[in-house]
Amino acid sequence: MRHRIKAVKVLQQNTWIDDRKSLKSCVQARAEQGNINHPAYGTWTADFMLRQNESRAFLGNYLNDPRVPWIHKRREMMAIAGIIPVAKWLAKIKQRSDVSCRLCKRAREQRGACTENLPEETYGHINSAFCDGMATTVTAGHHFIWRHLYAIMQAGHTPASKLRFVTPDKESSMNTLWQEEKFKQICSR
Repeated sequence: MRHRIKAVKVLQQNTWIDDRKSLKSCVQARAEQGNINHPAYGTWTADFMLRQNESRAFLGNYLNDPRVPWIHKRREMMAIAGIIPVAKWLAKIKQRSDVSCRLCKRAREQRGACTENLPEETYGHINSAFCDGMATTVTAGHHFIWRHLYAIMQAGHTPASKLRFVTPDKESSMNTLWQEEKFKQICSR
């Protein structure tokens, strides 16, 4: 019944005639339902570029900033265009036959693990902690940024502030935090 009501709304708004309006209404509906685990426009890059009031202006400011080195701008443009020389793209242009991740394969070989069922080597994959070969680098980058943000927040901390950071040096689950005496003094269950 609910789907029929949504279909009627789409027909009344004439969004089905215009592809962009139709996709926009689909993205809004998916966000309202919490269904954001898959890109609406086909790729995460397309979702970013087509997001209203954010992406293009931000990207344009970055690419026009004279302080940003050319190599960084070039790498960003290659990523957006989908032409970073990873296995999936190289296979697309017939320069490589296998799309499996070379970094994952090397990491698994080094630890003596099975090298079957390797994930596809895409730009998104090698920049995530899911890539066995890049996991430590990506995690180190995450921790570096966290420590930097923590230092900035600590610098702005005033003695009158009641805000306390309970895990500045490590990540903890709520179960671990509740076992610490210091946390019990700050919070109550």
